[in-house]
Order: sequence, then structure tokens, then C-alpha cells
Amino acid sequence: MTPNNPSLSARLLVAGGLFFVLAAVEAGPAVPTARAQHGPHADEHARQVARNARPEAPARSTQRRLRRYESYLQYFSGLAYARSGINLNTNFVRALIAAESGARPRVVSSAGAVGLMQIRPETGRRAARALYATGYDFRFVNRRRLRSLSADDLKEPALNILIGCYLLDHYNAEFGDHLARTVGAWNAGPDRVRQYRGTPPYEETLGLIRRVNAFYLFFRRQNGR
Repeated sequence: MTPNNPSLSARLLVAGGLFFVLAAVEAGPAVPTARAQHGPHADEHARQVARNARPEAPARSTQRRLRRYESYLQYFSGLAYARSGINLNTNFVRALIAAESGARPRVVSSAGAVGLMQIRPETGRRAARALYATGYDFRFVNRRRLRSLSADDLKEPALNILIGCYLLDHYNAEFGDHLARTVGAWNAGPDRVRQYRGTPPYEETLGLIRRVNAFYLFFRRQNGR
């Protein structure tokens, strides 16, 4: 996929003390399922979940809603935020949205997480500021909203998916493209993955890993790797 600003694919930007290469790539690697996990604590449970996993179809209503955002999913998952030449697997992003919100953009959780990918406002604001600082002109998104993101802005599908893909890509890069640890960081926070040196042993986190893994297997079978 071709980026809005082709010159950016060859330019290294610094934002918030971290390096980002916002380049379009032809194809990213398949995100491994939790079968690839190793380590102490809940990782063994995650492996058991993965071994027993079967493709599970999200509700038909969820699949219909997801199709409304296909252009956003393809575009934002096709950018390489953390590592040059490596982007997110779109089926993984679909699976997380299906598991987190049922593809309903205005959902707010009891913990205050907002929108399609259930992003907490403060986490979203930090990511949005870093994305704004890159100077990149993202398709579908007004850059000014990245500069001063509100909680309500996270109900906007394009903004929510952009920020979610940015965060997921960085978790993927830090935790070795392991689905369980990446989803563990998403749900419990990256500090908890570092603390446990593996998948956080929380019932909610392990339940989300199971759902994402099952939906991911479904979307991979439906849409190809």
C-alpha cells in the first residue's frame, strides 16, 4: 500500500524519544498464535489455550460492522510504526476489534476504555501525541485531532484504529510478535508483561487471549494469511 507521503518511507523520525518508520510495506509477517509463547507463569496456560483453539466466528452482526471499516483496517495495519518493513497482520487487528467491542465504535467499558479497540483515553492521548509529532499526514485522520485528542475522539473509527495499530505494533516489536504477550500488554499493560516476564496471569487477560486467538484463526482462514 502506498503511503500518503511517499518521502516518509525513506525518512526516520524521532518522537517522544522513540524511533518510528512510518512506511508502507507490501506484506507484513503473519502474527503467530499463542502457540509461539514460552516462559514462566501464564505462558504455559496460553500455550494450552492455543493448542486447544479452533477457529471461532464472531457474531454475524460483528462481521457486518467490521466490513464498514475495511479501508481503515487495510490502511492503518499496512503502516510500519515500530520496525522498518514490518507491519501488522490485518486479521489480528480484526480479531482484537471483534473481541474487544464487537466492532461497535461508541462502546465505553466500565474501566473507561473507548471505541472499537477499547483504548483508554490517557493511553490514547500519549499515542496520539507521538503520532502527531511524526509530522506524517495520515489518510482518513485530521492531524489536529491527534494534537489534542479527547475521549470522544476515540469513538471515531479511523482515529481509534490508527492509535490501536500504533500501540499494537509497538507491543509486537517489544514482545517478539507473540500473540499472547501482545494481547497481554494490550489488556493488562506492558508493565505487567515485563513484571511477569510473560503473559500476565489474570483471568480477564487469558480470556481475551483465547477469544482473539480463536477469532484470528477464523479470519486467517476466511481472508488468507
